[in-house]
Parts: sequence; structure tokens; C-alpha cells
Amino acid sequence: MKFCNICGEEIYTKDGENTCRSCEDAQDAKNAKATLAKRRKARQARENIMRDLGLVKVKGAMGGTYWE
Repeated sequence: MKFCNICGEEIYTKDGENTCRSCEDAQDAKNAKATLAKRRKARQARENIMRDLGLVKVKGAMGGTYWE
């Protein structure tokens, strides 16, 4: 008998897998949120640096954005 390391329910998985599918999915969602938050924070930091340098973010004629 194997039990999930996170929730403690009995699981039937291959050797080496120690979490149930629902716990894996929840953990993946949590990691995805953390990754998005990290990316957002990094982007905001880069944009703040550009603004501190006196640059302005503008949209280009072809739809891209750039700093001038």
C-alpha cells in the first residue's frame, strides 16, 4: 500500500511517484501562479528602471512596443 505524501490518501501509482493526481495538479497550479507572479514582478522592475531613465513606452506603427 502506498499513501500520498501530501494528502495521505491511499494511491495506486508506479514506483517513484509519491503523490496522487489531484495533489500533483494542485501543486502544478500553485507553481504556475508563482511563476507568473515572478515574471510580472521582473517586468515591472524593468519598466520602472526605463521610466527612471526618463524613457516613455510607446506603441510602434506595426503594433510592437518600444521605449523612446
